[in-house]
Amino acid sequence: MSDWTLGAVKARNMEIVALCDQEGCRHLFVFNLDQLIEGVGPDYLLADIPPMACPQCGVSPLVIRLSFADPPPEDWEGEAD
Repeated sequence: MSDWTLGAVKARNMEIVALCDQEGCRHLFVFNLDQLIEGVGPDYLLADIPPMACPQCGVSPLVIRLSFADPPPEDWEGEAD
């Protein structure tokens, strides 16, 4: 995930989610990708997202993952830009 950018995630109709790894919490958070791009730009690397604590239980760091917002297009090759 180190070479993925916010723009590459958006272009593939994916989303960025964060999961609390704390037993008993396990909250899932979906980032507002448009707001992130507006703030830091489409070339911002996902690897540069700083560690974050869970706003529900306070444990850190949250586990960052990518997921498809909708099924991927048929011609998607699965590679980052």
